Amino acid sequence: MKNQSIQNQDKFIVRLPTGLRDRIRMVAETKHRSMNAEVVALLEENYPAPVPEQVNEPAARILLWLAARIRRRDPKPGSTRERQAALYESIASDVITRMSAIDRFDQDDARD
Repeated sequence: MKNQSIQNQDKFIVRLPTGLRDRIRMVAETKHRSMNAEVVALLEENYPAPVPEQVNEPAARILLWLAARIRRRDPKPGSTRERQAALYESIASDVITRMSAIDRFDQDDARD
């Protein structure tokens, strides 16, 4: 998330039940991060980026393989292992997206 400029980030307003904001703040403080970062981390864990059917990029394949190995052991939601798997999946998705952008750029460049 830190790599994205603020203009490219979606904004979403949420109405929280009484007391939930304080609980999020307390957990965020214990993890030394902002409330926004805490909420985003929780959303990323629970809603990982979709994985394409076939991945050709070697780095992404390794990351997805590692995430699958972690998930086979059925880690508890919110655990370090679960967060690790979600992180690997997120990075793999980013690698796939960036490599396809490079491929498109190369194809456009070859046409010129």
